[in-house]
Amino acid sequence: MTDFWNDEPHLKEKLETVSRTIENTVATAHGFIRPILLEHVQSVGKMLRPTLVLITSALGERSVTDDAIRVASVIELIHLASLVHDDIIDSATTRRGKSTIYAKLGAKQAVLAGDFLLAKALLLTSGKERGMDSRVVSAALSRLCESELEQDAGQGDFFIPRHAYLRRIAGKTASLFALSCYAGVALQEAEPLKLMLCHRIGYCMGMAFQIQDDILDYTGSSSKLGKNTGNDLKCGIPTLPLMYALEQEQMDGTTELRDLLQGSKTPLKQKTVDRALHLVASLDGVQKAQILAESYKMRALSDMKRLGHPQVERQLGNLLAKLSKRSV
Repeated sequence: MTDFWNDEPHLKEKLETVSRTIENTVATAHGFIRPILLEHVQSVGKMLRPTLVLITSALGERSVTDDAIRVASVIELIHLASLVHDDIIDSATTRRGKSTIYAKLGAKQAVLAGDFLLAKALLLTSGKERGMDSRVVSAALSRLCESELEQDAGQGDFFIPRHAYLRRIAGKTASLFALSCYAGVALQEAEPLKLMLCHRIGYCMGMAFQIQDDILDYTGSSSKLGKNTGNDLKCGIPTLPLMYALEQEQMDGTTELRDLLQGSKTPLKQKTVDRALHLVASLDGVQKAQILAESYKMRALSDMKRLGHPQVERQLGNLLAKLSKRSV
């Protein structure tokens, strides 16, 4: 567990229980794959998705701690499985400064390792989660898979429309954030308005988080990110700062950035990446992306106030503030 949650000791204690639940689940794997999977699940990040489950599970009078920890573990396992598959798609050899399962085992066995984590996630569910609508869970997973397929199929196309990008990140990131917020309050069998609000809060937080993540690919520190700045660009993955920069360039009547990327083969040469990073910054692509991320943040904060629960509003608001300021 990182120091990210030191200011929320009660939440941190529950997240440590989530981590142990995941480790115990993965420890049942056989043979050589067990230590590799354990290292993957122990390389925890901020555990954002399980945290959202735990926070919103307080929106009621029922005692649902055990159920919330189990559901949080399920969603984090799904996320961890998606990271394994992401690394295969992106041919990524490192994540958070460590070798990926793909780098250690190759694509074939890494696919099976990701599938194993998904299977373990399903085994953790009891099928009797109070208040949870299985259609919401299925929709989130479907959108996640569809978005990854769409991104992989379009890799190297730097000129997709902005609405396609937003649809893509809604599926691959915001859908799990929304599911996490929804799942917690659903355990309380809450009224439809609270279910809707929590789902929407998670969606807006997820959109803001992913846009911020994409901004860091242009502005972050390689040592902190655990990967090179401009890595998405190099791999042929267009993100919001690039799209805004291309739009601004078109309005200015210039074509240097478009000409630089037009017809370029991926992975891009480092010289091309460096020049593109400079042009995106000079065309205010990063600044405009930050404005959109801020708009999602404000929508989430507005809905938090409607929950009528000071503790939950404070915890969600603090989390959103931390994510907005992060450098990794």
